[in-house]
Amino acid sequence: MRGSTMPDIGARNEMVVLQAIRLGEDGIAQAEVMRRSGLSRQAVSQIVRRLIDRGLVETDGTRSNGRGKPSTVLRIVPRAMLAAGVHLDPAQVTVVIVDLLARVVAQRSLGLPASSPEADVRRIGDAVADMLGQLRAEGFAAADGGDVAGAVAGLGIAAPAGLDSARGILLDPPWLPTWRHVPIVAQLEAATGLRVVLDKDTNAALTAESWAGSVPGDETVLYIYVGAGVGSAVAGDGTVHRGSTTQAGEIGHLPTGLDGPVCACGRRACLGLYTDASALLARARELELLPCAPGIAVACTAPAAAAAVTGHAVGEERVADALADLVRLAMAGNAAAREIIAGHGRALGEALRTLIGVHDPHRIIIGGPYWGLLAELALPELRERALDGAGREHGVLIESSRLGDDVGAIGAASLFLERELSPARR
Repeated sequence: MRGSTMPDIGARNEMVVLQAIRLGEDGIAQAEVMRRSGLSRQAVSQIVRRLIDRGLVETDGTRSNGRGKPSTVLRIVPRAMLAAGVHLDPAQVTVVIVDLLARVVAQRSLGLPASSPEADVRRIGDAVADMLGQLRAEGFAAADGGDVAGAVAGLGIAAPAGLDSARGILLDPPWLPTWRHVPIVAQLEAATGLRVVLDKDTNAALTAESWAGSVPGDETVLYIYVGAGVGSAVAGDGTVHRGSTTQAGEIGHLPTGLDGPVCACGRRACLGLYTDASALLARARELELLPCAPGIAVACTAPAAAAAVTGHAVGEERVADALADLVRLAMAGNAAAREIIAGHGRALGEALRTLIGVHDPHRIIIGGPYWGLLAELALPELRERALDGAGREHGVLIESSRLGDDVGAIGAASLFLERELSPARR
């Protein structure tokens, strides 16, 4: 830690202690905090007193391990700090406020993105104000007893790549053509009065899993995000690896090795040709499993391969509703519908087999707004393909996210909590 000042070291130690307490599922003994943090009894005691004075931590009796003096049990005060999160997705804009444990305390679904970014910024600002009003009515307050707005540390935004997180600009987000070169961070800071941070939705989702304590901090974790397209993120020792320009994890054009069509990029059988939502729906319409809808960017007569690479939203249609219709057909026994969803799983499994070789993860978590619909029918094929090789030998665990469809928005809020409170950021 050369070059760090004593205040820097003190702030990091405080975050280390806070993290140990936060990750204690049922409260944690102060002696265990000492063991996990590697700090002295005196240092931990002083830090805990400061955290209690700030309202971030509280005591909850004592706990004995059978030897010596019982140790004080410490718990996070979840409402002491809140964060807002926005998931800007081609199918829906979602806004949440979460507590220190990344638990949702207020949520608003705003529907499809509006025709202009300015309109969406206004809607997001109004949603944050409305949720704060809800929390006031429910008795929420800042740690010092002041208005609940004082408890909100900031706002995170999760959006599809590409983006420039350092400048706070959306550059060329897929399926969101009106959002190109929009300075979303500055606009939302002006609309909400909050500090704002921007990141990819895949990175945000993995941050949510890590912050919520879903995975051990010392594991290498690969996260697969299933939405309008498919993306990935990877973390080691609790730190998400973003790459030099925050674009790491773009896997839509990863070749699957399947005997499939040629993609617009020139490669054959790219992952997105099988896993993009537009491709699944176009294939279903080709087979007349779903009706055509007016105003859809992908015509019924267009091949599914073309649908996957257009980079446009699926018109005004609710993609989730159409996918749900397809899943219902499959669950009712329609062989063609089942094959479309199984094909999604096979292609993603083949891609995972490659990614397992690249990242050597302990665990793979799959989530995102559409995974809950597809998981039951896609996961068996995915597991069979992904673990056909080193993955099975290494005991890689593949599981679905437990954070639900709002994982992108929860992750966006977690981005800000991580920036403020993670020792890895110091």
